[in-house]
Amino acid sequence: MTSYRDIFFLPGNALLHNITTDYEDYTYRPAGAGRPSARAISEAIFKDNRTGNSSQGNPQGKSALFAFFSQLVLYEVSNTDHKSCPVELMYVPIPTCDHVYDKGCSGGKHMPYERIGYDKDTGQSPNSPRQQTNKATSFIDASFVYGSMSVRGAYLRKLGTGQLAASDTWGKYPELNDIRLPYVTFPTTSNVITNPETLWKFGDEHAHENPGLTTLSVLFFRYHNIVAERFQRENKTMTGVMAFFKTRQWVTAVLQNIVMYEWLPLFLDTEIKPYEGYNANIEPGVSTVFDAAAMRYLMTLIPSGISRISARCPNHHQDPIRLCRSYFSSQEILCANEHGFEDILRGLVNQFAEQDDITVVEDLQSYFYGPLHFSRHDYVAQTIMRGRDYGLPDYNTVREQMGLNKIKSWEEINPTLAKNKPEVFANLQSLYHDVDDIDVFVGGMMETTDSGPGELFTAIILDQFYRLRNGDRFWFENLENRMLSEEEIKEIRSIRLSDVIKQTGSLEADEVQTDVFRIPENTTVTSCLSIYLRPDEMPECPNHHGYDYFAGICILSACIAAKCRKWQHAKEVRKRQTKTIINFNSERIRGTMIQHSAYEWVESGEEERPVVVKIKPRCEIEVTSSTGRRLRTVSLSNQKTVDVITASNKGRTTVLLKVPKEYDLVLMFDTCNNRQTFEIDLTHALEACDTQCNIQEAKVKTILESAFTQRKRNARLEKFFKSVFSEAFQMDYDPGLDEGQVEVGYGKEILDTELTKEEFAQALAVKPNSDFVENLFAMLDSDSNGYISFSDFLNTVVLFSKGSCQEKLQVMFNMFDVEKKGILEKSDLTKMFSCLLDMASSKLSKEEVGSLVQSICEQHELSDQDHINFEDFCQILSPQMDKIWNAGLDWKGRRKCYPSEKKKGHENGRRRSSQYTENGRRSSLIVENGRRKSSPSGSLRSDDEGIRAFNSLERRTEFVAIREKYSPVKARVKTVAHFVENNRQHIFYVVIFFGITAGLFAERFYYYTVEREHSGLRALMSYGISVTRGAAAAMSFTFSLLLLTMCRNLITTLRCTFLNLYIPFDSHVAFHKLVAWTALVATGLHVIGYGFNFYHLTTQPTSHLCIFDSIVLRTEDIPNFNFWFFGNMTGFTGVLLVLCVVVIYVYATQTARRLIFNGFWMTHKLIVVMYILTILHGASTIVQKPMFFVYFIGPAILFTVDKMISLSRKKTQLAVIKAEKLPSDITFIEFKRPSKFDYKSGQWVRVACLSQGRNEYHPFTLTSAPHEETLSLHIRAVGPWTWNVRQEFDPENHRDTAYPAVYLDGPYGAGQQDWYQYEVSVLVGAGIGVTPYASILKDFVHMASIRNMYKMKCKKLYFVWITGSQRHFEWLLDIIREVEEVDEMGLVSVDIFITQFFQNFDLRTAMLYICEEHFQKLSGGRSVFTGLKAATHFGRPQLSEMFQALHRSHPTVKKIGVFSCGPPGVTKSVEKGCIDASNATRALFEHHFENF
Repeated sequence: MTSYRDIFFLPGNALLHNITTDYEDYTYRPAGAGRPSARAISEAIFKDNRTGNSSQGNPQGKSALFAFFSQLVLYEVSNTDHKSCPVELMYVPIPTCDHVYDKGCSGGKHMPYERIGYDKDTGQSPNSPRQQTNKATSFIDASFVYGSMSVRGAYLRKLGTGQLAASDTWGKYPELNDIRLPYVTFPTTSNVITNPETLWKFGDEHAHENPGLTTLSVLFFRYHNIVAERFQRENKTMTGVMAFFKTRQWVTAVLQNIVMYEWLPLFLDTEIKPYEGYNANIEPGVSTVFDAAAMRYLMTLIPSGISRISARCPNHHQDPIRLCRSYFSSQEILCANEHGFEDILRGLVNQFAEQDDITVVEDLQSYFYGPLHFSRHDYVAQTIMRGRDYGLPDYNTVREQMGLNKIKSWEEINPTLAKNKPEVFANLQSLYHDVDDIDVFVGGMMETTDSGPGELFTAIILDQFYRLRNGDRFWFENLENRMLSEEEIKEIRSIRLSDVIKQTGSLEADEVQTDVFRIPENTTVTSCLSIYLRPDEMPECPNHHGYDYFAGICILSACIAAKCRKWQHAKEVRKRQTKTIINFNSERIRGTMIQHSAYEWVESGEEERPVVVKIKPRCEIEVTSSTGRRLRTVSLSNQKTVDVITASNKGRTTVLLKVPKEYDLVLMFDTCNNRQTFEIDLTHALEACDTQCNIQEAKVKTILESAFTQRKRNARLEKFFKSVFSEAFQMDYDPGLDEGQVEVGYGKEILDTELTKEEFAQALAVKPNSDFVENLFAMLDSDSNGYISFSDFLNTVVLFSKGSCQEKLQVMFNMFDVEKKGILEKSDLTKMFSCLLDMASSKLSKEEVGSLVQSICEQHELSDQDHINFEDFCQILSPQMDKIWNAGLDWKGRRKCYPSEKKKGHENGRRRSSQYTENGRRSSLIVENGRRKSSPSGSLRSDDEGIRAFNSLERRTEFVAIREKYSPVKARVKTVAHFVENNRQHIFYVVIFFGITAGLFAERFYYYTVEREHSGLRALMSYGISVTRGAAAAMSFTFSLLLLTMCRNLITTLRCTFLNLYIPFDSHVAFHKLVAWTALVATGLHVIGYGFNFYHLTTQPTSHLCIFDSIVLRTEDIPNFNFWFFGNMTGFTGVLLVLCVVVIYVYATQTARRLIFNGFWMTHKLIVVMYILTILHGASTIVQKPMFFVYFIGPAILFTVDKMISLSRKKTQLAVIKAEKLPSDITFIEFKRPSKFDYKSGQWVRVACLSQGRNEYHPFTLTSAPHEETLSLHIRAVGPWTWNVRQEFDPENHRDTAYPAVYLDGPYGAGQQDWYQYEVSVLVGAGIGVTPYASILKDFVHMASIRNMYKMKCKKLYFVWITGSQRHFEWLLDIIREVEEVDEMGLVSVDIFITQFFQNFDLRTAMLYICEEHFQKLSGGRSVFTGLKAATHFGRPQLSEMFQALHRSHPTVKKIGVFSCGPPGVTKSVEKGCIDASNATRALFEHHFENF
C-alpha cells in the first residue's frame, strides 16, 4: 500500500486544500475580487510607524537568529515562490501619493503580483479547482541543506568522501556553483543580478536571499562535514557514500528535533504533544492556508537589520547590515572579512527579534526585493495577494472550518488590541466594511498576542507540524523504521541549535547561550551584550525604481554620430567637387571672361551645389555646374542699378545678387577673399555697361529669408498663368487660388511679372534656341527689353484661343516677316516650313523643303512670283482652313491653369463657344482617325474618296452617338461588367490567391489569439504574436508559390493544352510580381510584428520567458535586443533573411533591372539562400513546429525539374551570323536557328553572351518570323549588359574575327502570340515594346502571301506604333516598309503616332499636316516624316475613338483582340480605351498586354 509519505516525498506535488476554496469562478479566478487594495491594507494596518525609543525588541526575548530560523523552517517544508508559466499577472492598486511607490502623486499606479505555479491538470472545472504546487518535499528532511532533488544533492557532495564539497582548504565555505545550480535570484541594490557561478552551492534555492539565511546555510554545511568526519573517524570501514547518507540521516534528525521541540514551542508559545508513532492515514502535505497565511506570521519577527559583533564583543560592534540593502548580497557580506560568518552569527545570537505584533518593518513592508522593472515590493501586500491567488475563503470561513467560533464583531477579533490601538480597528473597518469579508492573513494577524500568533494561526501551524511529524514514516523518533537506535534518538533529543553552533567551532562556548532562540535575561550568560537595532540607526532603504531596459542605447548619441557622419560626408563631397573646378577660381581667360568657383544656395532644406560663375561681356552672368552644364544666364545690361547684399557674419562668405524680373542668385564662397574678388569683378563689369552696383550688408539669416528663390518664382509664374488664362477666357478669378485671401498689391505683382525667353519656351514646350521661339518671342517683345509683359502674353493667349483664322495666319505671317515689309520671300516661306519640320524631327533636306514650297506655290499659281503677300499666304492655306479655323497653341500645363468657376450655371457666350470648339476638335479627331486609312493598294485615297468617307463616317458617328445613351449608373455598371468579362479568369485566380493567403493569415491569427491563449504568448507579446504567425503562414505560401510562377518550361507547355482556356498562363510574370509584392507585405508585417514582439520580450523579466522551451537563459542575463536579434538561431537567421529580402527586392525594381541587370541576376540567386535560411529560421521551434516545408516541397520539386530542362538547353552554343549597329542605340543580332527549335511569332527567349558570362541570361523578344531560317533580335542599349553587347557586336571590331557565340534558352510563351486567334487584331506598341510585333507583322504577311490563311483566324491586322520620334526605332521602319511591299491585299493597316510634338489642335500641327499632304502627293503617298505609306499623326492617339471607328468598319465582328506592349502608362491607356469601346459598342475588346 502506498503511503502519504511516498506521495508527498517528491517535490512538485500540489498543496493540500484542507480548506474549501473560494475562487471567484469556483475554478481558478482569484478570490476576493471586491476586497480593498492589498497595498492600502498593508499601509493602514501593518506599517511600522514607531520612531526612536518607541521601537523595542521582542519582549519574550526572541532572538534575531530565531526569526531567520523561522524563515529556514518555512523554506524547508514549502517552496512556492515559482511562478505559473505562462505568467499570470495580477495588479495591486497603489494609493495616490504613496510614500514609496507614488511620490509624484501621479496616481493610477499598480504593483505587479505574479500568480503561483500550479498543477496543469487542475483548474479546468469547478470539480477540479486550481491547486498550487510545492517544489519542496513537504517534510522536514533537511532539504534546505541537501536539496529537494537527489540530483542537486549529488552535486553538493565531495566525491569519495562523506562530506559536502568546500571551496577552501579549511572547509569553511561551500564550493562555488560552477555547474550553475538554480537559485532564486533578484537584482541587488545596484540593479545587478548575481552570476550563479560566483555563489556557493547550497541545497535550498533561497539560501542567498539575505545574510541570515546564508549564515544558517553555512552553519549546517559545516555541521554536516564535522559529523561526517566523526563518523568516518569512528568507523574506518565506512565508505564515503555510507558516511554521507549516515550523516544526512543524522543532520535531518537533528533538524527535525530542533524544529519540533525547540523552535515550534517558542514560536507558538505552546506545549508540543509527545510523539505517538507513525500514522499512515494522515496527509502530511503542506496546506494552502499554512503556506499563504499562517506561516507568514514570521514576518512580524524579522528585524530591519543584522548586527555584526567581533570576537571581543564588548567593545567591537561593527556597522550593522540593513536588511533592505543586503538582499542577494549575502555572500559578499560574509566574505567582507576573514571572520564575517562568525561576526554575523554572533550578532544574530545576541540581537533581539522584532515584537510579536501586527507591525512589519519597512524592509519587508515597503522595501522587499522585487524584479528589475519593479525594484521594491510590499511583502505584506504580496502575502495578502497570495491568499487570494490560492482561492482562500475569508477569515471567518477559515475559522469555522478549523473548528473555531466565527467572529461576530470587529473588537472580538482581538479585544486587547482593540483596546490599546482602536485606530487599527477603525482602519480595518473602513477598509473591509464587513467582518465576513476579511482576508484570512489579515484576520489571523489581527489576533496576534504579545506571546505569539493568535488562535487561528496557532491551530493551523500546530495542525501542520503534527501532520508533518506523525505522517512522516522517516521521522527520527519512529522506531519502526529502524533507522536510528534508541540511544541515538535519545542523543538527538538532547541536541539543541546551540550545540550545533558549538560543535562547528563557529563561536566559543562562552559566546553562546544554551537557548540561542532567546536573549538571556542574565547578561552574564554570554560575554556579549544583547542589542536591538532600530531602523533610524541604520542607512535608509534604497528608493523604489523601475528599470530602463534600453540603458546604454543613447539615441541622442546616435543622432549626433549620424549628423557628424553626414557632415563629414558632405565635406568630403565638397572637397572633391571643389577640386574639379579649382582651376577656374578667379581665372581670367584672355581678358574676355572672368570665372569664379562657388556654391549656389538654391532653397532652404536643400544642399548647396558647386557652380562656376562666369562674368561675361555685356553684363551677362552665366552659371554652370561643375561638369560644365549651363544652369542659367542672367542679363543685367538693361538695368540701371543692381543690388548686391553681402553677409556681415559667419565668415562673410555669402552674397546675394538681386535679379530684377527673375529669381535671385545666392552664392557662398570658400573664403571672404574669394567673395570680395567676385564683387570687385562684378562691379567692374557693371561699370563697363554704365550700371551702378549698390552693395549692402545683412546677416546671413536675413539674406536667405529675403532671397527670391526659383521656387518662389515658379509660384508667381503659376499665379501669372492662372491670371492670364482666367482673363483670356473671361472667367472670374477664384480667390481660393491664393489661400482664400486677396493680398494687398496682388494685381500689381502679377502685372509687373514678365517672362524670359526660357520661361516662354517652356510654356510652349519647345527648346529655347528654336527658330519658332526666336521669331515669336521677338515679335511679342514689344519694347525689345528681352522680356514679355503680362499684356503681351495675355494678347497672345486671347488671339490663339478666340481670334479668327485670319488673325492667327497674320501672326504666322508676321513671325517670319522679320523686316516688317508685309511680304514673304520664298526663302522666308521655306524657313517657316523648315522650322516646323525641324521641330517634328523630319529628315527632309533644305532642297526637299524648297521643292515642297515650290509645289505648293505651283498648285496655287504663285510660282512666278518672287514674293507673296498676306493674301497670297491665305490663298495657299485656304484648302486647309478647316484645320486652322479652331487651331491654337498647346500651352504646357494649360489645363491646370484654368481657374474654377464660381457658379456652375454661369457661362457666357464665349465660354460656350470654347466648349463647342473643343467638342468640334474631338469630333474632328474621330473623323481624322477614320479618314486616314490606307487603301488596299497601300496608297492614300483621292480627295473625293476622302470626302465621301468623311461624310459617311461622320453620319455614322452621329447615328451611333444618338443610339448609345447611358445614365451614369448604367455606364458604371457596364464598365464593371466589361472589366469582369475581359478579366474574369484573372479575377478568379487573384481572388483564390488572396483568399488562400488571407485564410492562412486569419487561421494562424485566430489560433494564437484564441486557441493558444493558455500558452501565454499573446499575454506576453500582445497581438504581435498573432500578426507575426499569420504573416509567417502567408509568407510560407507566397514564397513557395513564387517558384511555380517561374517554371517557364512548364507554363509554356501547359499554355499549349486545353488548360490555357481556363488558366491565364500569359500573365504568369504579372502574377509573379503580385505574389512577390504580397510576400513582401507579409514579410513587412512579420518584421514589424516581431519588432513589437522583441520590444515586449526585451522589457519582460527573464522568468516571464519560461514559455519558450527551446530557449535556455542564464539567471543573471537580461535578454536584450542583441540576444533576440543575434543570440539565437531564429533571430540571427531572421536578420539575415531581412537583409536577403531587401537585397533581392531592391535589385528587382525596374530601375535596377534596367541599369544593373547583372546585379538583379546575381541577387535573384540569393533566393536559394533565402529558402535555406527560412528552413533554419523555423528549425529552433521557439513558437511552433516548422511548417514551411509543407508549402515548399511541391513547388521546389517542380522548379528543380523545370530548371534542369532549361540547363540542358543552355549548353548549346549558337554562332552569330550577322550583327549591325543601328541608330537609337539598337543592336541587331542574327544567329543560327537550333534544330527542332519551333516557336510562334510573339514569343521570347533568354539569351546569354559568351563574352559577358555564359550564366547571365537576359530576356528578349524574337523579331524574326517562324518561317525564317535564322533567329534575330533587336536589342536596345539601356543598361550595362546591353551596352557591352552593343560594343561587343560592333562589326568594326570583328572584320577578321568571328562574333562571340550566344546561348539560347526558350522559347517561352507570351500573350502576344495569340494574335491569330481573333478575326480582327489590333497591335499597339510603344518604346522597345514594338519588338514582338516585328515578328508578328512578318509572319502575318508571309502567311497571306503563300495563301496559308487557313491556319489562322485573323483576317485584318491593325498596327498602332506610338513613338516619341520616328528616329528612335528606324530599324522598324525597314520592317514596315517590307510589309507594305508584300501586303498587296491591304491586310495590314499601320498608324504611326509621334508623341514628342503638339496636339492636333495646335497651329503648328495643323501646318505640319499641310506639309504632309503636299509631300504625299509629290512622293506617291509616302510620309514626309517616315517615308512610309502609313498614316503619321502628331500627339497621342485617342484610343477610345479609334476602337469605336474600328468597330464601325467591322460591324459583324463580336470580339476584337487588342495586344499592347510597352511602358505601363501605354498599356493602361489601351486598357481604358478597350473598356470605353466595349461600353460604347456591341463588340468586346479583349486586351492582352505586357510591360517593359
